[in-house]
Amino acid sequence: MVFEPGRHASVRLEDGVSVARGKLHEVCGNGSLGFVACLVGLVEGPVIWVGYKGQRATLNPDGLAAFFDPSRLIMVRGLNRADVLWAGEQALRHRGAGCVVMELGDGPDLRESRRLQIAAEEGGALGLAILRGRAQTSAAHMRWQCEAQNNRDYPARWDITKSKDGQRGSWRVRYTNRVRGENAPGLVSLASASAA
Repeated sequence: MVFEPGRHASVRLEDGVSVARGKLHEVCGNGSLGFVACLVGLVEGPVIWVGYKGQRATLNPDGLAAFFDPSRLIMVRGLNRADVLWAGEQALRHRGAGCVVMELGDGPDLRESRRLQIAAEEGGALGLAILRGRAQTSAAHMRWQCEAQNNRDYPARWDITKSKDGQRGSWRVRYTNRVRGENAPGLVSLASASAA
């Protein structure tokens, strides 16, 4: 993965697949935090992480240090879904944000996701919605299914399940430590675009 600088640049994966900044992307599955941490590590600027009060109490920034500098992290706690969506929208609209992560139960509906998408376009940040429940019909640019695997060499699998620009792919993933330079220069090793 290589970060291409610029307000609306993309985070590029192998085989020409990219995760566009200035867009909302949904991330599902038990491996979603690893996927999000990898992408956050490739984006410059502040990371605004919005979740419910109980969820944020368990997020340990030091646990993310292998992926990005935790001093970049700004954690926001909402009391309910409406608070999380509102705070996420405001953060996406801010031009100073590098990435905005929102932890939700069910995914945003069409109206909610359109508001988030418009805000992401205005601010230029990478918008990531982690879905703990079911995905809904939405205006999100991409949806990723990220699962932990019982495989020592490739402990994760990432699949694109929705893409408005037609991108498709499936990868077996090996994490590396970007901050300490282990296995530099990449943050993750993608085994193949057609891993089955």
